[in-house]
Amino acid sequence: RIGVQLIRHFHTRTKFPMARPRRTDTERKRGRMRAAALMNSLARKIGVANPHQFALHFDALTGMNTQSSGKWRSSFNGEKALSTQQLQLLSRIDPEVFERHEMGPANLWQAMWAPLQGLRSIVSTELALWPTLEVLVAEFEGDLLLAEAYHEPLTIAHLAKAVALHRLVHELNARIIPVGIDGEGTYRAIRRCLDDASIAAALASLGIFDDVDAELSDWLAGHEELASTPAAARWNALASRLDWIA
Repeated sequence: RIGVQLIRHFHTRTKFPMARPRRTDTERKRGRMRAAALMNSLARKIGVANPHQFALHFDALTGMNTQSSGKWRSSFNGEKALSTQQLQLLSRIDPEVFERHEMGPANLWQAMWAPLQGLRSIVSTELALWPTLEVLVAEFEGDLLLAEAYHEPLTIAHLAKAVALHRLVHELNARIIPVGIDGEGTYRAIRRCLDDASIAAALASLGIFDDVDAELSDWLAGHEELASTPAAARWNALASRLDWIA
């Protein structure tokens, strides 16, 4: 019996070193997207325009010599993910670099790739403001329609919220419990954000527009008709849910 207890203890307490699992193609692509967004945002933060200038600034700050090796160039260009060691070095420029790398610009990576339970924080303010998820989704879509009507620019934060709400509605319906929302408007919300010139320019400045557009457009595949619904039709659909629509 003592032997059995020792075996149990051994199996539950002893940890063997394991080979690092190989990353999937999806994980590698996401790593490259994270790297490009982070490096370009850091460059903007410190006021430099390219990898060469960034390396000069970094070297002056740290006493290292990364400029001659081109250490940062491939990550700027979205060709190579950042290692943990590189992120640790970059934390000398921005102490929140690990969080920014994980969450993405305006929490976009969180919205696109986090587990379902991680989406709540992206719309926590709205969840506290509105009584139900259905009202929240309708109010958000109404805000996008108003911006469209008045030609107001959108931001990456709008895109992140559109993605988070789309996932919440459709993944809850499919995997957890039906939430009583058809979610048709969320397809158009994502398409509207991707087509917005201000969002496109912001994503392009971070070197990630093409990849983000391609991945989210794949989400909309098969639902193009919903994604391209005329604004008037969506106003009519929202009229019964939003009391401020005349």
